[in-house]
Amino acid sequence: MGSMDDAGVYKISDDTALVQTVDFFFPAVNDPRDFGRIAAANSLSDIWAMGAKPLTAMNILAYPAGKIPIESIEELLIGGSEKLKEAETVLVGGHTMEQDTFIYGMSVTGVVHPAKLKTNSTARAGDMLILTKPIGTGVMSSAVEKDGLNRQQYKKFVETMYRLNKYASETLLRFDVSALTDVTGFGLLGHALPFARNANVLLRFNTDAVPFYPDIFELMTKFNPKGVCKTVEYVEPYCNISQRADERKVKLLSEAQTSGGLLAAVKADQAETVLKALHDGGDTDSAIIGEVCERKAETGADYLLIQ
Repeated sequence: MGSMDDAGVYKISDDTALVQTVDFFFPAVNDPRDFGRIAAANSLSDIWAMGAKPLTAMNILAYPAGKIPIESIEELLIGGSEKLKEAETVLVGGHTMEQDTFIYGMSVTGVVHPAKLKTNSTARAGDMLILTKPIGTGVMSSAVEKDGLNRQQYKKFVETMYRLNKYASETLLRFDVSALTDVTGFGLLGHALPFARNANVLLRFNTDAVPFYPDIFELMTKFNPKGVCKTVEYVEPYCNISQRADERKVKLLSEAQTSGGLLAAVKADQAETVLKALHDGGDTDSAIIGEVCERKAETGADYLLIQ
């Protein structure tokens, strides 16, 4: 837990370790089946971020009974089950309760060979940084709440969030990946900070290379992303932001993400091959967004360089 990694790992034999995680959140979209799919994809993601395979899941559901049609709850659970089936993960139970606030998510258990575990603690200087999904779910969610997305924008947003990180993880694990994490509630920079601090390296990000949702900067003028301030306060003391960096992009790098992509440190001479493999596998927004650098003494508290 000291490294703020994505899931808990418990070794049960020389060749098997359990990987366990739990996540739940408020509805990110209005369609219940889509929300079920997104919640499942988000909950499963931590397992793949550890290089593991999910085996079982349990539902976590709380909602105001009598205020939401039972058909909507059914659609929600069907959506979650669809993604579990796609992930070859078995639903073995769960817990439901009545409360005013609506939340849904899952606890997930997976397995990994201890020697094949991927963590956020072992990034190597010289590696390239690859991100597998675009940034901007906070702005997009805010737009959804106010019916501010057109059909094409909504389709891209929803389908990206419920795409499983299973495929990107499986592709990445075919190559020399030194460290791996997923980008969710703490935003790209919030998840990058322990990535850098744990390995005592400097992560340099090229904001012009980061993938963002289409039309995100136009949408930013109308809809404000949520959950940014706490992340900014958390990462600001450790960031060096170049004057040439676009302020809008920097803001989005701090924005909390829902069911975001994987952030991987990949051996430099394999990075372009890895990127092509990700694109060929369906993760077409994947991009090389920076590099892992040696952290020199004169950088002081800086772990993140934003250019």
